[in-house]
Amino acid sequence: MTGAFRIGLWALLAGLCGCALQSPAPVVDRSAQRTASGGVHVVRAKDTLYSIAFRHELDYRALAAANGIAEPYLIKPGQRIRLAASPSAAPAAPTMPTAPSVAQAPVGASVSAPPRARPLAQNKPVVAAPIARPAAAVRRQAPTSTNPSAPSVAKKPPATPPARLPPAAPAAPPAPAEPPAAPRASPPVRPAPAAAPPASGWRKPVDAKPVRGFGGGSKGYDYQLPPATRVHAASAGVVVYAGPGLGGFRHLVIVKASDSHLVAYGVNVKPLLAEGDPVRAGTAIAEIRGDDKTAGRFHFEIRSAGKPIDPGPLIGA
Repeated sequence: MTGAFRIGLWALLAGLCGCALQSPAPVVDRSAQRTASGGVHVVRAKDTLYSIAFRHELDYRALAAANGIAEPYLIKPGQRIRLAASPSAAPAAPTMPTAPSVAQAPVGASVSAPPRARPLAQNKPVVAAPIARPAAAVRRQAPTSTNPSAPSVAKKPPATPPARLPPAAPAAPPAPAEPPAAPRASPPVRPAPAAAPPASGWRKPVDAKPVRGFGGGSKGYDYQLPPATRVHAASAGVVVYAGPGLGGFRHLVIVKASDSHLVAYGVNVKPLLAEGDPVRAGTAIAEIRGDDKTAGRFHFEIRSAGKPIDPGPLIGA
């Protein structure tokens, strides 16, 4: 083996060992980096606390409490809103039964065994002692009469015959049984109404049938309206948001109907109301203008405590 061959062999072995000693590339958990900045909404122009809560399906009252915002819930652009509701109390872990505690004896002290319980004495039969009889015999008392003959017994008077009872009256014949009552005819069953009447203070936003109902991914009612159709307020309240829409709609109007109910109207035409306007049931929200189908699209939604609910039981649809 020549010197050049040996040098080449040693160089090959050194290169293989160096590759084996190199450390692998570090693995970065990108999911943690993505969630680290989540859960916060940065306020933009025309945002209100109601629109932020509506966008994230949160109760605006819980959102205000989580961020320390008091009424009238004023916010400003650039403000960071934590999207966190009050956490629910976690159920307490079940506790395991513990053994009774035993006092420990000091180190080095002898521990005496507890005294054993004495066995109970067996029940033995009790034998009554014989009654002692007197030695002298008991003398019988002699009769006081001097007549040796048997004493006379008084005769009983003759028994009187029992009085005769009057003959019993004949039993009354049984009353005839009443004839069975004739079966009563059951009242006719009335058919249920096709739709429940609207709740007090609520009405339909439009006089048309929705093309898509609630459920199955839909959070409300979707309509396709012809031109010159007016969208009316379904309940009284105050406009708490009127600005850019959500879910493909250009405009969104949110009306606060109660402390727990928000009503949303998504349209592609300019609304007729502005933020802060009071409304009554039947007030015009928007008017459909244009012949294209995009202008006639209308989305209606009701939120209760931040969550979408079926509008049908309220508006009678």
